Amino acid sequence: MEDQRGLYKVIVDQKTHLILGATLYAAEAHETINLIALAMKAKLPYERLRDMIYTHPTMSEALNDLFKTPVVKS
Repeated sequence: MEDQRGLYKVIVDQKTHLILGATLYAAEAHETINLIALAMKAKLPYERLRDMIYTHPTMSEALNDLFKTPVVKS
């Protein structure tokens, strides 16, 4: 799409690694919202989305980078 504007932000429980919530603001974000919602409903750790292989080019590819290095704030 050649449009790099946007923001993906996910809150993850430090102990369980479960996704607690997410904000996705970018072109074609609807493609990724369902994947995150599925992981939340199925109680999958964020690593499950991080380690998936996604088709290219899609916005869901951003999940590999999003979850690559967790940022911990206390």
